[in-house]
Amino acid sequence: LNIIRDTLGGKNVNVHVIRSALIASGMIGIAMGPELASQMSWKSIMIETMKLLKSKQCGSVAKTVLAQLHGRCFTLANSLEYISHVLGLGSTASAPKSRKSRVGVAKASPNPRRTSTVNGNSGEIIEWLAEITERERNMKGIDPMLEKSSLVMLINLFLSYVDHRDQRCRKNVMNGLMQAVLYGVQRLGLDLTRVMRMCSGLKETNPRGWNKIYQNAQAHLE
Repeated sequence: LNIIRDTLGGKNVNVHVIRSALIASGMIGIAMGPELASQMSWKSIMIETMKLLKSKQCGSVAKTVLAQLHGRCFTLANSLEYISHVLGLGSTASAPKSRKSRVGVAKASPNPRRTSTVNGNSGEIIEWLAEITERERNMKGIDPMLEKSSLVMLINLFLSYVDHRDQRCRKNVMNGLMQAVLYGVQRLGLDLTRVMRMCSGLKETNPRGWNKIYQNAQAHLE
């Protein structure tokens, strides 16, 4: 794992070597299972793998490996910090870690940093994040599962890209928000109205989009 970490994080590494390192990390992860996420080298490996989603030469391999490991080795709950890092958002998308009160969740809809100040070429990562959010809400036996505070963090990651210049990215943002809302209702047992309050930042800037998510979520849940 340390060799894979150093290879993925190295400069001017041959593309074939990068692909081989990705494939090797997938094979090791399948063998280790949940234990992989506790390894010191995993944080760097996952971050570098997510960065490679933007690579034309290695993006498909990186996406395949992450799909193999999602649910088996990592979940949204124990990887949101890394995803936020790759998206260039740092702690701005974070919800309070220790506050789990109703008030803390109900009010959780800050005005996230807009894409003018974050990486503008992260469309592939947003698309992947929307896909794994949908996949995870349909998985059985997810451990660890998102908590209310981490659901807020996930929603804020999507909200930070709601004004992205690329239309495809904006479409994936809306899909990701939809999946996050359904995750909150179906997996966490939250009331739909309560989860939609977490998206109030969108309601202020794009009320039509907010209403569309609300209506689609209602239709899906009926």
